[in-house]
Parts: sequence; C-alpha cells; structure tokens
Amino acid sequence: MKKPVILWIVAALFLFCSFPFFGEGNIGAGVTGIVIAAALGVFGYVTMKKAQAAAEAEQKKAEAEARRKSEEEARRKEYAETHEFLTCPVAGVTFDSRQRVLASLYRDSEGVGIDGSLEECEHEGAPAVRVIAEGDMIGYIRKSDLRKVLPILERVEDVTITIDNFNDGGSKIYNAEARIVYHI
Repeated sequence: MKKPVILWIVAALFLFCSFPFFGEGNIGAGVTGIVIAAALGVFGYVTMKKAQAAAEAEQKKAEAEARRKSEEEARRKEYAETHEFLTCPVAGVTFDSRQRVLASLYRDSEGVGIDGSLEECEHEGAPAVRVIAEGDMIGYIRKSDLRKVLPILERVEDVTITIDNFNDGGSKIYNAEARIVYHI
C-alpha cells in the first residue's frame, strides 16, 4: 500500500509545481506537469485497486481453506464418533500355499494398504472368519479374537491388510494383520 501513496505524493508535487509555469506563460510545461500528475494519480489508483483485489482474493482463499479444514475436521470427528477399528493378527498364514500368496502381495504393495475382506465360515466344525486379501484367502481371524469380530461382522466397512516378514533360519516367513473398520 506504500507504493500508491508515494505515487500520489509525487503526482501532487507535479500538479503543485505545474501552476507557476502558467504564470510565466509557459503553458506547454504547465500542461505537461498536469498530464504527468494525472498519469501518476491514475497509476497510483490502479495499483491500489490491484493490491486491494489481491488482498481480497487472498482473504477469500484463506477463508475457503479454513472452511475446508473445518468441514474436513467435522467429517473426521463424525467418522470417529460413528466408527471404531480393531486390529487382529491373521492366523493360519503358513498353511497350504498362503506363504506364496503373502509373498506376492508383499512384493506388489510393500506389505501396506492391501484391500481385504472378512467372510464368516466354519473351520473344523467351529465358527470362523476367513481373511481374504485381493481375492485370495490368506488365513483366519484367531480364535481368541472371534468373540470381538463375530458380533461386528455385519457392520464392517473396511478391512486393510498389512504384511510383514522375518527371517527364520534363512527363509522368509510372512505374517499378516487385519485392520478392521466398523460402524458402531
């Protein structure tokens, strides 16, 4: 905002200094001074308006960003109030060809953020929950976690699988964990 003020001060000086030229009979110099003063005044006004428009645009942008953050926080809060999550290790990952499936999934996604699902079933005559990762069965929810998972199974909204591995005497063993998000 200093630039328009300086331009107006210079314009006022040109205008003030132009009038004596008229008294001396030098009309061309007087008119030139008035024209320069007018040009500086207009340029100062335009500069001021551009600065105001930029400030208003910045303010609107900041308000929109604040509104977006507020709405996002409200959605997060609402989601947190209506959803919970449960993390369960996946059992039975070393049976059949599940280690190969886990190794393939681990290579494809570095073990993080794999889409999964849960499926109620029976295993050896007892209730069980299968863990499916990208269409392949990778194991079951542990028996000790079934009492937590079976009541919420109908309300599950998302299952994300995380795979890690460790060396066991020269060979890699893959483990899996299911993060279950469900509606309260």
